[in-house]
Amino acid sequence: MQRIELLPLVLDNQTFFQNCPDIIPRIIPFSPCLDGSEVNFICGPLHTGKTSFLRQVAGSLQGLKVYINFEDSRFRDLKPETLQEIKEIAAEYCIKGPEDEEGLAGKDIDDKERPEVPVSYFLDEIHYLPGWGDRVYSLQNDGARVFVTSSSAGIISKEISSRFADGIKIIRLLPFSFKEYLTLKGLRVPRPNFLTPSRCDEMLCLFLQYFENGGFPEIIKSGDFRLSRKYFEETLQKEIIERHTIQDPEGLKKLAVFLISNMASEYSIDTLKRAGGIKDEATVRNYLDYLEEAFLLYRVPMFRHKSEKPDYGKEGENENERESNIPCKVYAGDTGFFKSVFPRYPDSLGLRFENLVFLELLRKGKQVYYFHNTRECDFLIAEKESQKVTAAVQVCLCFGGTAVREREVLGLMEAMEEFGLNEGLILTMDDEEVMEIEGKDGENKRIIINSVWKWMLE
Repeated sequence: MQRIELLPLVLDNQTFFQNCPDIIPRIIPFSPCLDGSEVNFICGPLHTGKTSFLRQVAGSLQGLKVYINFEDSRFRDLKPETLQEIKEIAAEYCIKGPEDEEGLAGKDIDDKERPEVPVSYFLDEIHYLPGWGDRVYSLQNDGARVFVTSSSAGIISKEISSRFADGIKIIRLLPFSFKEYLTLKGLRVPRPNFLTPSRCDEMLCLFLQYFENGGFPEIIKSGDFRLSRKYFEETLQKEIIERHTIQDPEGLKKLAVFLISNMASEYSIDTLKRAGGIKDEATVRNYLDYLEEAFLLYRVPMFRHKSEKPDYGKEGENENERESNIPCKVYAGDTGFFKSVFPRYPDSLGLRFENLVFLELLRKGKQVYYFHNTRECDFLIAEKESQKVTAAVQVCLCFGGTAVREREVLGLMEAMEEFGLNEGLILTMDDEEVMEIEGKDGENKRIIINSVWKWMLE
């Protein structure tokens, strides 16, 4: 692409970025990314508002702000040096200092008269630019703040290992939380412990709508959950089939539908091979990686102590191969996918409810596992470095029946005893109480039963 062709596109991108609609602030601590010299990588599914988040960040910065959307269909035949040309265009045309808040001045002034101002680059869907890693690294070395987005987690791991090492900050952007859902609806986010009974009923009704349709912002605004199917198809096509040149797209799709329809469940490779009509085990494993990289699903491994050697691998396997055979549960990237992707599948509210809790734990930045020994506990929260377990969470749609109470409490207690926890949490749709149960050591263990929507408002 010639510079004379590139110039109007760069300027048009700036106009688009500045003339933005009302932004719903995401409840993500982004202030650390405004300090330091690291490249800030915002990753997440398509249609979760990554561009709006860039605008939110830009509103907190001073100086020159250069925005480019590399997914823009008008950018054709991109080359690695395109970013250098954009940088030169920005230096020549995009003058923004404290006295010039309009942004694109379009002035032609002498370099000696050009004010020294901080420069920030906002590069959307950066993976469409070939060789982007080296070019972004160059911007970073020049002292610019750099914010890049991508809808592929695979981009992160490759560039971190090959180029950026510790010089990058990662912000994961998921579909809207319940708090963000209320904000988008124009409602005040209440304090959960200061609600009247009528206000509790109102919040529960709103939560049920959120639970049913999921957290994609356009679906929340329009109420059209069928968009979820469109997002699913688009992600499969753009982020997996085209990017990885998939030879069996139908098998990939069957596998994805099966996994989403069986969210919050363990799986075996043999089962997945049959579900997708795929003969090769390696292909199934690759497809799982691609689906997770595109944020359509997540895998949560069963917790094991570092000192433990897994006994579920095959003889002769190396450590990496054994790690890949650790039992996992799979969770969908949004609860709205369930009824849109496979509407005729019998709904299991309990599993979808568990999926919702998992996504909220992910939003909170938790390192999540599950526990399965004699009994099962849905989630363990562990410190990322030491792997010390700090919390155990059980999920139960309704905590009323005797058999259900016994199952959930015993599973949670077993996990608490295993990891020396004195307190556990059971999340339900609308039950609340506190239980004191004597542990094996004679000390009382405290179990808090809380409604999930209140927990999500904390």
